[in-house]
Amino acid sequence: MSARSVIEAVIASWNAQDVETTLAHCSEDVFYALYISEETVPFGGVTVGKEAMRGTLHMMLEQFDYLRFDRSIAGVDGDIVRVQTQFKFHHRRTGSNLEGTMRTAFTVKDGLVVRCDEYLDQHLVETFMRLVRHREAAGEIVQPPELPLRSRRLEEDTTSGGDKDRGE
Repeated sequence: MSARSVIEAVIASWNAQDVETTLAHCSEDVFYALYISEETVPFGGVTVGKEAMRGTLHMMLEQFDYLRFDRSIAGVDGDIVRVQTQFKFHHRRTGSNLEGTMRTAFTVKDGLVVRCDEYLDQHLVETFMRLVRHREAAGEIVQPPELPLRSRRLEEDTTSGGDKDRGE
């Protein structure tokens, strides 16, 4: 697979919020850097290794709903694929929304992502997270939204043993 094809597959699996398929495109020692401090968000900083990455991705999904996550490949230079993302994240506990743009540089070797560097406006994220902490301290907690119907059906199929191919 070309580097571009690998990243197109990563984009598709992450847009579906499928952690395991996303990780299937990563090397065992994948390096992930989100250039936001760990004090700002617990999944900020550097994560190394597929197992650690699994925890990071799940933490992201536990804290935020992805209302908008439009990724487009901005350029490919050998094994480096640059992606621009327009996003709108919904903080599940407070109902606050964070909106903006981020850049990602993926490095692909032998058909797997070996490195992912993500860049966001650190001051924007810090300010947003101060607001979130203030709302949490003030008890301004909201009921998280229900899972989308598709996710509820998949969850029911898993727990009830229904056959989703037959529509049960």
